[in-house]
Amino acid sequence: MDVIRTVEGLRLMGHLGTGAGAFGAPDEVMLLSTGPASHLAKHSMIARPPRCRAVLRQPEDLPPRETANNPLEGEPAWSKAGPLTASVQRWREGAWHEDRTLSAPNLADLMRALETAMLSPEPFVLQTEGWPLRPFLSGAFAYDLVQWTQPINVQHPPLGGALLAVIWAVDGALLIDHATGSAHRLHTEGDAWAEDVPLADERPTPPPSERPMKPESSMDDARHAEAIEQVKQSIVEGRMYQVNIGRRWTGPLPDEPWDVMRRLLEGNPAPFSAWTWAPDLDHHLLSSSPESLLRIHAGHATTSPIKGTYPRGNDALEEQALRRALAEDEKETAEHRMLVDLMRNDLGAISRPGSVHVQRYDVEAYATVQHLVSHVGSTLTVDPPSAFASVFPGGSITGCPRTVVCAAIDAVEHEPRRFWCGSIGWWDPDGHHGAWNILIRTMQVRHEGERRVADVVAGGGITIGSVAAREIEEAVWKADALLSAAGWGSPRTSTRGGLRITPLNVPHGAPLGGRLGQRRDRPHGTVVLVDNLDSFTHNIAHAIMQLGHDVHVMQGRGPDGPHDVEEGVSALLDAGPSHLLLGPGPGRPEEARLSMRLAELAVNGETPPLLGICLGHQALGLAAGGHVMHDPHGPVHGRPVQVVHDGSGLFAHVSGRAMRMVRYNSLVVEGVNPHLLHVNARSGHVTMGLRSPNFHVHGVQGHPESIGSEEGHRLLRTFLDAAHG
Repeated sequence: MDVIRTVEGLRLMGHLGTGAGAFGAPDEVMLLSTGPASHLAKHSMIARPPRCRAVLRQPEDLPPRETANNPLEGEPAWSKAGPLTASVQRWREGAWHEDRTLSAPNLADLMRALETAMLSPEPFVLQTEGWPLRPFLSGAFAYDLVQWTQPINVQHPPLGGALLAVIWAVDGALLIDHATGSAHRLHTEGDAWAEDVPLADERPTPPPSERPMKPESSMDDARHAEAIEQVKQSIVEGRMYQVNIGRRWTGPLPDEPWDVMRRLLEGNPAPFSAWTWAPDLDHHLLSSSPESLLRIHAGHATTSPIKGTYPRGNDALEEQALRRALAEDEKETAEHRMLVDLMRNDLGAISRPGSVHVQRYDVEAYATVQHLVSHVGSTLTVDPPSAFASVFPGGSITGCPRTVVCAAIDAVEHEPRRFWCGSIGWWDPDGHHGAWNILIRTMQVRHEGERRVADVVAGGGITIGSVAAREIEEAVWKADALLSAAGWGSPRTSTRGGLRITPLNVPHGAPLGGRLGQRRDRPHGTVVLVDNLDSFTHNIAHAIMQLGHDVHVMQGRGPDGPHDVEEGVSALLDAGPSHLLLGPGPGRPEEARLSMRLAELAVNGETPPLLGICLGHQALGLAAGGHVMHDPHGPVHGRPVQVVHDGSGLFAHVSGRAMRMVRYNSLVVEGVNPHLLHVNARSGHVTMGLRSPNFHVHGVQGHPESIGSEEGHRLLRTFLDAAHG
């Protein structure tokens, strides 16, 4: 069934939009999977005119922001935003009326409260596989809700009263099955909405207005290049691995937004497209997003990070050559590997031990660009609201480590992102299903007086390998379809190509052992993993549990770290953990004071068996009289390197005298006292392994838990086999 003609048919018969007063409000909510039917594009959903919604706004009474540390130069300032409040509204007598307000300390708790306050328990008459059995919630979430999912002091928050989310109760919907072309109706008993849906007559999509228009940009090419260099310098200093920065174009929009949406659906079809409109809130989103943030089916979660971009070819041979070049590009694949490790980590925080794995690895080609895309799956241990809040905002549009780079984005972009890089999606109140996109390739339409204005934002992930001119060009590639649809660029008479999915070889992680360990709330008798605000901590935790050991993750720094380091160390050692593991993290080891103190004790034999990874490895080297410096050959992030070792310590059971291990570091340690720590592995000039000659104390500069580290599990197993004594 034609999605566009179905929507227009519903409007003509008074079942959707401003003429649907007999059924509900004029608000429109559509989740549109366009392009050919695939594992990505199965159903489109057109929601029934809503009769209940929740509106979330930026609080008016937040305390003034103190001047924060520059996160590009040092540790961010930490802050918590306070309660998040929703106005629950009902549609009565042709207008929205506030029914009640709800507040919660965080996004997940508020989402659960809205389920209770907004939804009827009356079941749908018919069920469709993968969709809720009764009314559910669907909404648009602004990126700026990061204030409630990351503990950072945002210096450029939205103005008080700015819209943060609109969430609608969906008590009926039309589902279009793209494989069969058939329509399925979700409805409660006696509801006549969309019983008969005549398709509207075919009509050509009008081209953009011919009046020449040039949008204004939030940064020119020179400022964009300057921002890229700022980020790269911060990467050199070890503050972060990658930062995604965006650039906004704003201009008048004389055309009807639905005509612009038609141009997007026809010219840039994407599986996670969406349209939401609330006229009285001046809220209008048009999205042709190719990216899924999170999908939940029967408790199984999938996230699909996109990172790595090339243009499409002008013919089949050029297309194939560019696809091969993308899959072999060292910078693009390293960036993608980093995001896969990050999303494995994010799912790992909320999933069963041993259940996180990469399911697919593809090149997905859209109208003007092609991307590297992985699909990472797991079995959840939490409900959909907690799962969504845990992965929001998506790592592919923030960077890594996520908490720190969210603060860096705020410092670089100097303005709130509003809904760009937020999410539109739905979830059921019974905890079984849900799906959310990432709002890239998205237009936000608003009014300035009587004038209609649109914002388009695009950007990319900046790594040490980024070249400013190419990053600026890539942002324009990504914005091209939207700029053209708005009439701001040169409209294409045809697209370069439709959706094409090319599978690649799936990388595999460490093999599962026998017994799986568990997470523990207390450190007694467990492996204690010190979390230094990194985005790979939970990958390490899962690797430990896959090897049969219980693990307790302890916050080592940031707002939840110990206020008194000596007291924290004393309490930890008194609890009798079996092993200690100092995790990776941003910045220098001196900033991770708990890890630094444990490293000092370890080299003198005053701790249980201890392993330092990356920053933890550098802390050990520093404690053993070494010095931490910039890698003279530059940072390496997400790339496997050849490690040559002497077969001692952690490397005792690795086959051969060399292995490949992924690096994520800008700083290296050299000059350690050989009486305290021996160097037992190198990669060229970089110290990659340390071991104590007297105690079970080890350090590795690489990341054994990474998807690209071939025998990393052997290193971890050797460490965990060490007994305390």
